[in-house]
Amino acid sequence: MPAPIRRSLLVFAALAACQSKVSTEVDTVLQQRISTLQDCFPGLYRRVNAVIDILQAWRLDNGTNAASDPSGLTWSEQGDGRITLSYVVAGSTIAMTIRFYSPTGTQQNLDLTGTTTLNDAFDVAATQLAANFPTGTCFAVGDWSISGGGLSGTGAVTGLFGGTSNRRITSLSTTTATPSGGPPPAATGTVNDSGPPNCTLTFATTDLQIDVGPTVVYPTGSIPMTLVATGSSYTTVAAVVTFDGTSTANIVVTGIAGSFDYDVVSRTLTYVQ
Repeated sequence: MPAPIRRSLLVFAALAACQSKVSTEVDTVLQQRISTLQDCFPGLYRRVNAVIDILQAWRLDNGTNAASDPSGLTWSEQGDGRITLSYVVAGSTIAMTIRFYSPTGTQQNLDLTGTTTLNDAFDVAATQLAANFPTGTCFAVGDWSISGGGLSGTGAVTGLFGGTSNRRITSLSTTTATPSGGPPPAATGTVNDSGPPNCTLTFATTDLQIDVGPTVVYPTGSIPMTLVATGSSYTTVAAVVTFDGTSTANIVVTGIAGSFDYDVVSRTLTYVQ
């Protein structure tokens, strides 16, 4: 775990010990929550954030501010119009298959010839979808998995095209990978670390924004999460991570007073009273 995260949680634990004298039972539960955050959150969330890094490359910004692909991401277009990609982060590989769909959920085989980045591919796909389907909402589904480094995970994300000539991804939602007459139904994503300790992070979002405007390069919106860790020192922790368009996300944890600020670039966690 990065030292700034450990120091922040230890400072919070000291404050809690001074301010919470209700009972030994309450102190024990609080310490279990802190230990679960301390030992599980940084590694698991780093992989969730890596998935978000890939999704950032979907950003169109009305065609005015192309997004860069994350360093280390490789991709290719398949014969049926799918995009397959691989992205390695901290010893784990994120694999994603992206498919483009009509408003009614029919997969499209678009011509992405000549595109050199994932963002280029989305730009060309958006233009073709707008021409082929002047009405209705087209969408893309990214079906992802994580492996390696003792971690595993699965999930899918659906992005809706919108704006003038499909020049924006209007929202991102965690879904299943299979459309049903339109965008797929809502679902959760999961990342597991085999440990020790064995930790599982489950998360969902219904309206994460990555395409607010050309000057906003980080997401806005919230992601409810649940952390589960095995062992007597740990417990289940529920939290909501809220993004405001900057590199700092705010985390509110059920049962812990105050909140935490998490810098997605430096991966530092700071307790906020």
